[in-house]
Amino acid sequence: MNVPSVGIGILNWNGRKYLEQFLPFLQHLSYPNYTVYVIDNASSDDSVAFVRSSHPWVKIIETGGNYGVAGGYNIGFAQMPETYVLMLNSDVEVTPNFLEPLIEILESDKTIAACQSKLLSYEKRDEYEYGGAAGGLIDALGYSFCRGRLFTTVEKDLSQYTTGQIFWGGGACLMIRKSAYEAVKGMYDYFFMHFEEVDLCWKFYSAGYKVFYCNESVVYHMGGGSLSYQSPRKTFYNFKNNLVMCVRNSPWSYKIWWLPVRMLTDSLSLLFYLFKGEGANAKSVIKAYIGFFKWWLNEKNKYPEKQLSLLEIDTTFKSSIIAQYFLAGKKIYSDIKGK
Repeated sequence: MNVPSVGIGILNWNGRKYLEQFLPFLQHLSYPNYTVYVIDNASSDDSVAFVRSSHPWVKIIETGGNYGVAGGYNIGFAQMPETYVLMLNSDVEVTPNFLEPLIEILESDKTIAACQSKLLSYEKRDEYEYGGAAGGLIDALGYSFCRGRLFTTVEKDLSQYTTGQIFWGGGACLMIRKSAYEAVKGMYDYFFMHFEEVDLCWKFYSAGYKVFYCNESVVYHMGGGSLSYQSPRKTFYNFKNNLVMCVRNSPWSYKIWWLPVRMLTDSLSLLFYLFKGEGANAKSVIKAYIGFFKWWLNEKNKYPEKQLSLLEIDTTFKSSIIAQYFLAGKKIYSDIKGK
């Protein structure tokens, strides 16, 4: 097996407790050619001082400000010379040999731009983790979901989802070909958090690359470290950034029918939140649309060089995940018709 260089980038903002808990797992990996970087987004705690004193084998990249996930990684990856760069959340416990299967897949095909590890729950170690699970997919309307986790239904890991092509990889543990990352000009730094990796993977497909999931590479993700999954702020970012992503990456032939349909389905989500008594989340949907239209009116030249409709990408789920889950009662991915 070839041993190309790997740069492991851990984005940090006031996350000393996670660095203290999870950095030691990275010290003695079986892969022989890797470097660990902490990319610090101007933390106000003692994260950087702690790493320098307790883990001198880790390199520090200071961004000079809090640029969010996309901006922070763009700055960090630009300073990492390795062939492959890894997005790794600070709250992830890696296994000793998690790198080798990822490298093997990426080395097997130069058109594979990124490969995600199997993301299992840190707390319930036989279950998939909410934000990535066994690889991300997207439906024809731009709603993203994961194999192993549909909405709030999380499956146990029985290796039922094997290594193969997906639409997007979860940024908690995503290996990226550095040359492909540079070819699509990295992540869109408007996405302070959420959907930056989905947008990146969509750009990979539009540029002729592929994205894979690796069942043999296993990590355990604590999850919810930045925002809880029920947070109204998270709802805001999820809705707004998803809308921005779909407009950015789609040709007009798609957007012209997509927008009215999306506004209808998102209105149903708003009513669903109200029905459940989650008024703050309902307000977040409205705020997300206001933010989205402000972006569309004001952001200029923020579109990828190449755009490909979701309907033109093989890994898109060509039906509606909302209809399958809520109307047809299909609660796990393997039961979805037409997958």
